[in-house]
Amino acid sequence: MNGKSNDDQYLQIKKRCRLEEKVKGSRFIGTASPIETEEEAIEFIDEMKKEFHSASHNCWAWKIGVGKSQKYRYNDSGEPSGTAGQPIMKAIDSTRISNVCVVITRYFGGVKLGKGGLMRAYGQTAYSVLKSSEPSRKFAVESLTFEADFDFVSMVHFIIESFDAELVDSRYEDKVSFVVNVRASRAADFKGKLTEATNGRIRFK
Repeated sequence: MNGKSNDDQYLQIKKRCRLEEKVKGSRFIGTASPIETEEEAIEFIDEMKKEFHSASHNCWAWKIGVGKSQKYRYNDSGEPSGTAGQPIMKAIDSTRISNVCVVITRYFGGVKLGKGGLMRAYGQTAYSVLKSSEPSRKFAVESLTFEADFDFVSMVHFIIESFDAELVDSRYEDKVSFVVNVRASRAADFKGKLTEATNGRIRFK
């Protein structure tokens, strides 16, 4: 994989946001929150269910990561199958936002919307709240741990800086241990450069 790949790019919202829309009397309240783990998604969903405990439905979808490493879940929360969770998930995908959980709360207004109407309402509310969040561009990273001789410390630091990687930790013992976060699409190139610069005298854990 080369450094020009876009497979590791995604958008992420900065903070929790909320938006409400009305469709034929029903209220659809969309709340989106940034998350990093499945546990955070579950906590957020439970929080929304408690806040809107009197609502007809609290439907949701969440997504973490990008590419092959991504995880996602969605749920119709009592609505007809395929009318709520999946449209919310499609809205997340269409905005290219990840590390996010969206809960759409519905208060029934007395008029049935039908399957198509529900799909449009849930999908549009999710899309609208995500677009209102002003997401920022992010890159998936790969965490690398490796050891190098003291002679190569300056070279390692130079390569870390040249790849715009993040030095998470370094420990000086018999050898120098590094923990570095590097953009996922450049991880292979990063490892290759380190190996070349140290004549193979580097050990990845």
